[in-house]
Amino acid sequence: MTKTKAGRPRSEKAQQAVLNATYELLNENGGKKLTIEAIAQKAGVGKPTIYRWWPSLADIVLEAVLSQADNKIPIPPYESLQTSLRQFLHKSMESINEGDGANLRYLMSLAQQDDSFRDRFRENFVLKRQAILKSILEQAVEANEISSTQDLDILVDILFGAMWYRLLIGHGIMDESFADKLTETAIRLGQN
Repeated sequence: MTKTKAGRPRSEKAQQAVLNATYELLNENGGKKLTIEAIAQKAGVGKPTIYRWWPSLADIVLEAVLSQADNKIPIPPYESLQTSLRQFLHKSMESINEGDGANLRYLMSLAQQDDSFRDRFRENFVLKRQAILKSILEQAVEANEISSTQDLDILVDILFGAMWYRLLIGHGIMDESFADKLTETAIRLGQN
């Protein structure tokens, strides 16, 4: 995800310790007191190690959250649009409610403060998650569950837009019921 600087190669053990420490600290305080120093201490590595591998605190958080998203929200095998999309959205809501919602809000706030990081956030997190959702929709087109004339990029934006809106504003519950409603909405929109 991030480009490493020249020098000694990354120790996989130290890298994982930094990512685990970052994720644990995020979940302890929502990023309010998250610092390179706190991560280094919890991971048992020196600050120079962290600075050598990541360009900023935001990039460490991004990599930690992304690695968790890959584990917590796997790509479901395609069965049908209703089944596969519902699985993907249920896992997304579960992850959000287990603390990753706060982590995503934290990343989004960092992205609003730094244009360069916003680009990395979009490339390394947002576009990857969009690609997974779009692949489910593309398989639905192949299975004739979505019209081949449907604009899948707009459908992806509608689904993720509803999720991000609730996540950032907090005006509605993000649970399995919401995931089911989003699934049904996608099915109805996809047939037009």
